[in-house]
Formats: sequence, structure tokens, C-alpha cells
Amino acid sequence: MTRLTVGLLLLGAYLCCGIACEPYRIEYRNRPDFYKRASETELLDEVVLDDGTILRFRDQSSSPPSDSRKGDPGEVDDPGNQPITIRTRTDAGEIVLTSFAPEHVLSHIKRGVRLREYELLWEQVLAEETRKAYARDGGDFADFASFCEENRSDLMQFLNRVGFGIYSSDVIQESFGTTGLRIRLHPSLASQFKYTELEITRESNQLRWLMIR
Repeated sequence: MTRLTVGLLLLGAYLCCGIACEPYRIEYRNRPDFYKRASETELLDEVVLDDGTILRFRDQSSSPPSDSRKGDPGEVDDPGNQPITIRTRTDAGEIVLTSFAPEHVLSHIKRGVRLREYELLWEQVLAEETRKAYARDGGDFADFASFCEENRSDLMQFLNRVGFGIYSSDVIQESFGTTGLRIRLHPSLASQFKYTELEITRESNQLRWLMIR
């Protein structure tokens, strides 16, 4: 009986250890420190993916590109000490949007669609190349606003999912052309959404919304 009891205790200890010591994977990702200062919402320092993988983010000092015109809203003289403002209001009441990183473009689009600020998106976030494409096809701001309104729910689902997984393997970022960046959902997720890709381009030291598909 003593041997049997000891054996059962050892077996129980082994099983408990097997459960408690289940292996898991941790991935460390570097994140420019100005992202946290520029974000309108708190950025997570740790994310657990569906497969159990733990993503831990380390803020890394870096200097974002800035507009060369002194005194412009959103200008950053010392990115190490000053907060970055991507949405400001002038004394005249005009709202000015600036985008130093892809996350800023994403943030502007999300807010613009959610609050139906389509005119702000058209004038300050949408790429000039895209507005010209609308004009070539006989379209204008009204057509853009109609597109946003008619697809508002699907756009928000895609934008929210990209925003949540921007630092994980769920979202793929890849360059195209000389100034373009494509942000797309991983193929394993893409079938769940109507929109799966966001294309961004650089214009005059700012990042702009080129296309969504």
C-alpha cells in the first residue's frame, strides 16, 4: 500500500507538471516609441494570439519624418521629449490632420468613417492621386462620401481588425512601387472580411490613403 500511494503521488506530480509546463512561444517586436505618444488610444505592450503565441513590444527610440515648415500643426522639434499631435485645431477652428506613420493614417480613417467626417478624409487623408482618379471617372467628393456611407460597417470591421493586429502576424505590411505601403490581413483571416487591403502612399512628407480593397 505504501508503494502504491507513493506511485500515485509521483504520477499526480508528473501530470500536474505536464499541465503547468506546457510550452508556449514568446515573440519580441520593436516598436518606435513615438507610436505610443501619437496614438489616440493606449497601445498594448503584450498581446496573446489565438495560437497561444505571446507578442511583447519594446519601444525603440526613433525620429519620425516631420514637415519642414516651421510652426505647422503637428510639427515635432524634439520627438524624444514632446508628444506628437496628429489632429489639431487652429485658432480659426479648422481641424488639421497629419500622418507620420501608417498607424496615423489608419487612425484618421477609422475616426473619419466612425464619425462620418468624410469631408476631412477627402481633403486631408485621401491621396491626391486617388482624388484625380475619381475625377477621371466623372466622380467627386459626393461619390466618395457615398462609398464610405454605404460600406461603413464593412470598413469599420476591417479597420478595427487591422488596428488590433497591426503588430502581429495577422497583418502583413509590404512595400510596393517607390512610395507605397500595403497593409493587408493574413490570408487565414481575409475570407472573413469584405475589405482586406489598405494601400498608403507618401505625398509631400505625409502619408496618405491611396486605396482600400
